[in-house]
Amino acid sequence: MKSFILCLMAIAISLSGSAQEAKQSTDSIGKAYLTYSCTTHPQFVSNAPAKCPVCNNDMALSPKEKMKMETVKLYTCGMHPEVISTKDGKCPKCNMDLTAFKPKSKSKDH
Repeated sequence: MKSFILCLMAIAISLSGSAQEAKQSTDSIGKAYLTYSCTTHPQFVSNAPAKCPVCNNDMALSPKEKMKMETVKLYTCGMHPEVISTKDGKCPKCNMDLTAFKPKSKSKDH
């Protein structure tokens, strides 16, 4: 009987954990975001422009993200680059107009 109760408790705990994971994944549906990664250390990624913690280089958009940018027009806030929208409008943080997002292209002036 004790093993049966323990088994039921284990099932209940595992189901509650998977329900929380499902809730987290549905919260991000519909929100546009970009993934930046270090070209030298691709294991380091960020959802906003940042510097690599290892080599201190700027993280760049992956080729897949650049292609996505060419097909989908995105808008961002000049003061809050983490705010990205697929529609023109106002920034929810500072109420400024969103502008068309243009990914930074690195020029090779070697």
